[in-house]
Amino acid sequence: MQNREISTQSGNVSYLEYGDVAKPAIVCLHGLAGSGFYSFAELADRLTCDFHLIVLDLPGHGKTKPLPNGEDYLFSNLAKWLQQVLTQIIQKPYFVMGHSWGADAALHFTRHFPEEVEGLILLDGAFTFPQNQPEMTFDYAYSGWTDYMDGSIYQTEADIFNEYRSFTQNWDARKEQYVRSIFTKNRDGQYKLIASKHTVLSIIRAFFDEPFADAYPYIKVPVILMHAELPKELNEARIKGIAQLKEAVGDVTVLPIPESAHLLQWDRPEQLAAIIRKWVDERI
Repeated sequence: MQNREISTQSGNVSYLEYGDVAKPAIVCLHGLAGSGFYSFAELADRLTCDFHLIVLDLPGHGKTKPLPNGEDYLFSNLAKWLQQVLTQIIQKPYFVMGHSWGADAALHFTRHFPEEVEGLILLDGAFTFPQNQPEMTFDYAYSGWTDYMDGSIYQTEADIFNEYRSFTQNWDARKEQYVRSIFTKNRDGQYKLIASKHTVLSIIRAFFDEPFADAYPYIKVPVILMHAELPKELNEARIKGIAQLKEAVGDVTVLPIPESAHLLQWDRPEQLAAIIRKWVDERI
């Protein structure tokens, strides 16, 4: 793993680079309020021998500077930002893998800049939230994330770990390391998320302003969606989203990952890595 940084018009962009540049490339986009390391270190360790991985910190996350305006986080504008960044980093065709918000970003990027994308790997994103969850009105989601950000201030690392251990069935010291990467200390010595409330709420608005299903008809590359099976309460939304995806995209593979929740790459990293290796091998 190599820590990298480039300079752009919007500020410095941080990313991690794994593997051999001669191998097939995968650009990795993390989820909301996370970071590249947080979302993908578990998978990267299992894919580094087979791929050249570019693991980005998206704007306002990890060590990458936030964007100044709320509209900058619209998926169409984020796609332009990604294109400018990736043009500097990689000069060969690549697959794009996104988790959660990163899956939506990957989808919209491929819609707007399909030329270099060889395929899309979606990890539990870009098919349910919020369009297929009737309870997820804008007001409900916006107020919920406002409360979450206001409440995400902790006195000790142990307090953070006590909450985040519920996100996975496989909590261990490595997960503690990942979680540390998305927090910083404020002036009072408390721990808070690196991603600001402005960044997070701007992204929540983007989910509603530019729905994922609007991008589906423009996707002409192979797609694989791996999705969680937990919680079961989301099954109806999953069924609707999968049907929409299959109807709109010609070459699509959908695989449920048994006994996994939203951070399925933490719950089942070996299984996901094996699926990704096989799927990519069949398309190069």
